[in-house]
Amino acid sequence: MQGTQDARGLLAVADGRSRPELKDWQHSLCGDLCGDCGTCCYGFFCTPCLYGRNYAEFHDVGCCGACCLYTWCWCMTCYFATDLRRSIRNKYNLKPQPCNDFILHIFCSPCALCQESKEMRYWENQGGGGGAFTALPLQQPAMTQ
Repeated sequence: MQGTQDARGLLAVADGRSRPELKDWQHSLCGDLCGDCGTCCYGFFCTPCLYGRNYAEFHDVGCCGACCLYTWCWCMTCYFATDLRRSIRNKYNLKPQPCNDFILHIFCSPCALCQESKEMRYWENQGGGGGAFTALPLQQPAMTQ
């Protein structure tokens, strides 16, 4: 993406819109395995459960449906795990690293799920989503008689 960065850290691109600068992942794919042994073991010994937990935390729903989907539709896991990773990257403005999300989940899904779990916790502890836009609270309509 080419463009110039303004004072707020937004990237002005050729189409005139401003987009936030993409950030690096705070946790590497394989280098941080011992730092969070619980997540690492969870990802390698119960990969569907970690996918379910990540999905549940991201979408604020229960984890059972996503866990069962990952377990029973094992030939499709790369597709929906890729979709979740893309959603995480978009929410926190993360670069698509170290490679394409789909390829990453084909060859290293447990590692990718561990990284995604740690990233979500990191960014939520830093004050929430990394997006440039903040939703405003809804206003109640005025009562008329």
